[in-house]
Amino acid sequence: MLIKTAALIAVSGLMTISSYASDKSICGANDDRMPSTNPKIARALDSRTGSGGCTVTMISRTCAISAGHCKSVLKVAEFNTPMSNRRGNIQHPKASDVYDIDQTSIVYKNGGIGNDYAVMRVLPNNETGLFAGDVQGFYNVASEAPVKGDIIRITGYGLDRNDRIRNLAQQTHTGAIVMAGSRSNPSAMNHVADTMGGNSGSSILNEATDEIVAIHTHGGCSSRGGSNSSTLIAGHQIFQDAIAACLATDSQ
Repeated sequence: MLIKTAALIAVSGLMTISSYASDKSICGANDDRMPSTNPKIARALDSRTGSGGCTVTMISRTCAISAGHCKSVLKVAEFNTPMSNRRGNIQHPKASDVYDIDQTSIVYKNGGIGNDYAVMRVLPNNETGLFAGDVQGFYNVASEAPVKGDIIRITGYGLDRNDRIRNLAQQTHTGAIVMAGSRSNPSAMNHVADTMGGNSGSSILNEATDEIVAIHTHGGCSSRGGSNSSTLIAGHQIFQDAIAACLATDSQ
């Protein structure tokens, strides 16, 4: 099961809004996420009629990245998604914004904080024949690690128990990095950007460079403090190698 109430793993699932109460990972007393319309960042579902999942981001014409514990919902990528309805149920975009994920291409690891990632190839759109990266755009992956205090941005498809039309629709927020690798876990990065279940797999952008530095994977914030966790790309050689391999064989 994707939702882990004790570990606060930040994944969406196929349950009601109230079922996610213990997956809250808002940093501080208020949820400061705002609706966004970033075309490079998609909602991952287990089918074209799925009701919730994770977040994926394009890093080339065909390559995308997410979290490894999202593997079971990395079937379909929806871009340019509408807001949810008044009941909080997701609304699907038009067919030209929905792409299948190549299941044979997925390289992933679900190994906990600092070792949780997925790299995949997104197939051409069934209706247009075009690649997602060509139509929606993509981000570059940073070659160098950020440092403590850098401001990052997380955009994704998290739960929202305060505003139903925002539930599992795209939202964004910024926050500071509080730890970028440690002696015990060099590929873990902690931050205080607001997230909720469904944000798992969200790319973490360095606001100064607009490049991806990490993948959000686990909650950990509360109204009293704490931080959320991610996999730091520059600190994880195997993750870097998987990204490089996908990019090297990107469709020309």
